[in-house]
Amino acid sequence: MERNDAPIAYRAQEAVATITLNAPERRNALSTRLIAEMRTALARAVADRDVRVVVIDHAGPVFCAGADLKESVAAHSLAALPAAHLAELLADITEAPKPVVAVVRGAARGGGLGLIAAADFTVAHFEVPMAFSEVRLGVVPAVIGPVVARRITPARMRELFLAGGGLVLDEGDADVFTGEDAAGWGLVTTAVYEEHLDAVVQSLVDRLKLGGPAAQAGIKVLTAAPDLRDQLRKAAAVTGDHFFSEEGREGTRSFLEKRPPSWVG
Repeated sequence: MERNDAPIAYRAQEAVATITLNAPERRNALSTRLIAEMRTALARAVADRDVRVVVIDHAGPVFCAGADLKESVAAHSLAALPAAHLAELLADITEAPKPVVAVVRGAARGGGLGLIAAADFTVAHFEVPMAFSEVRLGVVPAVIGPVVARRITPARMRELFLAGGGLVLDEGDADVFTGEDAAGWGLVTTAVYEEHLDAVVQSLVDRLKLGGPAAQAGIKVLTAAPDLRDQLRKAAAVTGDHFFSEEGREGTRSFLEKRPPSWVG
């Protein structure tokens, strides 16, 4: 593992590149720096001929808390908004010619669920809480919409996006769903008990190594959504419109100030 003080750690071993979200003190929030370093790590894995499979893992108890809200509040242009950079990362993951496996040991929300949806396979702990919580901030989760839409039905996506979920991922919140729920809907590949998670991931990686690398790259092209990167960029602009709106500004400020937004009576 390299650069333990960086928001991303990288390790390549036995034909597997492991990219670890390594900012547990920030709940692995998607800052522009973390996103940039993750894109660099993914490009490194793709360029390495010895790497056959890419695994996205995380340090700390939270997989990813979504976009870095402090950075989002401070942004005054789409280029400075983490969501715009997230669009490129999601496209990179989906277009990578090698299988990408996400390992979800802890809670995920918002943009973190975009990472999960963009991966080719996701193995999650049964009980991890998940939520599309953007709506409670007065924001539309548009940037992750194109990859989430590849996984679940339009009706389910509308239901989950509209209901939102606990911003602190409280398992007692009725709008928070679990890894087990997500597996049932197809958002994640499989959900397992924590003690079996590493064994299941290893088994999946071993199976993927049996496939021809050129054939796997061809399959990813064959099954790719047309113009996905362009869709993600347009969706990021929609997300930006809502972040910069009066409602979005109020919603994100209220969360950081730990108070209800003005529209909550």
